[in-house]
Amino acid sequence: MKAYLDILKNCLENGTKSDNRTGIPTIRIPWGATFEHNMENGFPLITTKKMGLKNISTELEFFINGYTDKKWLQDRKCHIWDEWANIKTWKPLYELKKRELKIDNMLTPESDKKAKEDAMNETRDLGPIYGWQWRHFGSTYVWNPYVPELNCNIYNPGVDQLANVIETAKKDPNNRRLIVNAWNPIDMEKMALPPCHVMHQILIHNGKLNLIWTQRSCDMFLGIPYNIASYAMLLLLYAKELGYKPGVLRGELHDVHIYENHINQVKEQLSRTPYKLPTVEIPDENWKGMLNWHAKDGFVLKDYICHEAIKGDVAR
Repeated sequence: MKAYLDILKNCLENGTKSDNRTGIPTIRIPWGATFEHNMENGFPLITTKKMGLKNISTELEFFINGYTDKKWLQDRKCHIWDEWANIKTWKPLYELKKRELKIDNMLTPESDKKAKEDAMNETRDLGPIYGWQWRHFGSTYVWNPYVPELNCNIYNPGVDQLANVIETAKKDPNNRRLIVNAWNPIDMEKMALPPCHVMHQILIHNGKLNLIWTQRSCDMFLGIPYNIASYAMLLLLYAKELGYKPGVLRGELHDVHIYENHINQVKEQLSRTPYKLPTVEIPDENWKGMLNWHAKDGFVLKDYICHEAIKGDVAR
């Protein structure tokens, strides 16, 4: 897909080296870039490396439901969030593991790193991340390990932004306030990871539904291909729910970057010739509305031809 590959190539060739919180330097374009794709030209699933749309869609279902328990994802063989956890929950476990790993009352840097990573990996609670903000913005987050679906204040469930956008669009399709926001400074310290894609907006015009998302931090090799496909799927779901044709998908990408440990993979990807884009259909069978959509049987991917997968480590 040329729009994505052009940004990737520009970042590799013209980006400047920069340090960041992960300890792995990046090559970055801090003034960002714009991704744009007309959905008439196919579904924007990267073909220069293999992408798992089932995995991406399972995460999207997780967000749409407002869930925060990564075991829900793991039970469906989706491991995108395995390495993250709510710091308020994993920190006590980290302290316990540090004590267990001490030898002669000393803790080596390697043991400290292992204690931290083990604690994050074993903690199920992701905190009030994307989906929770989409469905419960303004509520008080309450981690319930027994019934994780009930992780908001039942007396103040917050603002259901997704439901509000759907209902407003049905009554007033020309509305310019059809926005869902994930950036909530009050909840930031409880989140496993502050939102990278901070908001999205749908705009309806001439019988087509367009979607624009804004992303503050853009890992061009690992993250952005997933984000493109996820928001493309979300656009299709909105379009089906509201009865419009899919229009334009646009990403306002801030801080575009490539991690230094991904440079060889990026060069390999850019050396490959893209294939024709596939198509995705949302079947009528089992359709019970966007808020009840299931990734398992909720889409049909057709004619996806791609190059082999390219692996890369996540910087965290």
